[in-house]
Amino acid sequence: MPTRNSGRAAWHRPANSIVLGYLAASIAVAVFEAARDRSWPPPWLATHVFLLGAVTNAIVIWTAHFATTLLAGPTRTRPTSDRQLTVVLGVLNIGVVMVLIAVPHDAAPAVVVGAALIFSAIVVRASAMAAMLCRASRARFVPVVRFYVAAAVALMMGIAAGTALEVGLPADWYARVYATHVELNLFGWIAFTVIGTQVALWPMVLRTRIVSGAEIAATHGLPVCAAGLLITVGALLSNSRAVAGAGICLYILGAIRALEPFARTALQRTPRSPSALMLVAAMGWFLGGLAADLGKLLAAPNLSAFAGAVDDFVPWLLIGYVVQVLMGALTYLLPVVLGGGPSGGRRLSTVLDRYGVTRLGVFNLGAMLIAATRGGVPGAVGWSLVGASVGAFCLLAAAAVAISRR
Repeated sequence: MPTRNSGRAAWHRPANSIVLGYLAASIAVAVFEAARDRSWPPPWLATHVFLLGAVTNAIVIWTAHFATTLLAGPTRTRPTSDRQLTVVLGVLNIGVVMVLIAVPHDAAPAVVVGAALIFSAIVVRASAMAAMLCRASRARFVPVVRFYVAAAVALMMGIAAGTALEVGLPADWYARVYATHVELNLFGWIAFTVIGTQVALWPMVLRTRIVSGAEIAATHGLPVCAAGLLITVGALLSNSRAVAGAGICLYILGAIRALEPFARTALQRTPRSPSALMLVAAMGWFLGGLAADLGKLLAAPNLSAFAGAVDDFVPWLLIGYVVQVLMGALTYLLPVVLGGGPSGGRRLSTVLDRYGVTRLGVFNLGAMLIAATRGGVPGAVGWSLVGASVGAFCLLAAAAVAISRR
């Protein structure tokens, strides 16, 4: 007789295969572009195959999963049914593919259509989360889903900024909108999702209880982070560097408040598994990225210079923070949803943890080389180490998915 777990695995198996496919494709595109253009970091296409493809799909899949688990429970209305979520993913990926093809060919109309499809998919996702919040306003983990809704709003604004960049802007506006696009996507869409999810995910990864006050910290942290991001974005668009700096400082304060339980949980139970160590390292890179964001802004003579300086830290922040969060989270979550039970989960964890500490060290060594150099041989070595580590993860994850079918 089919079980609830087997049904969940049957949906998650192809859905997460999409994420793994985009992740592997981003490596292949990066290698191809580097060999062709001899440029590091990889150009626009590889970055957006990863961000629009792997990361956005992963966020849509797993935020729906966590919202259902944390707010709905098994007997209440799901925020997004599997069928509706499948349609959302279909629309999202049609839009993603259109944008990935259209931008390199300067096909502005196709960019607009693709961006509109992505935007529509995120609107449906955000609406489902907002409806869930209305139905479960007193639930314990409401702050987590509020982070998800805020993340979706940030992405909608980021999509608008990115579309404007491709359609065409006056020269004096391009730098402002580009910096805005980066802030909204990195520190809004991705960071809000990660900060919110860690409230519930981090204790599960460490197999310990949630520390007291974790939900309160998230409740306090979100409005501060959101206000900081909005101030930063408004200041960038209005060409006010000082106010943008104040916004980033406010965002940092909110992030520290929201992540304080993360540190307390790690002190309560020392991280030892590969997934836990990846998430710890990723949070370190995230805090380093916030410091670099503020430092580059304060050091830049104007916002045009800051927009150029953004390219210095975005590559290593994407690698150290975003890629590592994705791998660390999937290393823990895939066995949970695909294992079919405790014994199956342990079997898949054994596969995904294989050489985990070694891969962790290789990956972060590569990320540090990327951060410390602007190219040349050390930078190429760094990208090679990162690519090898991510490639190994993709192979192990694909093996775990294949094993789960049996």
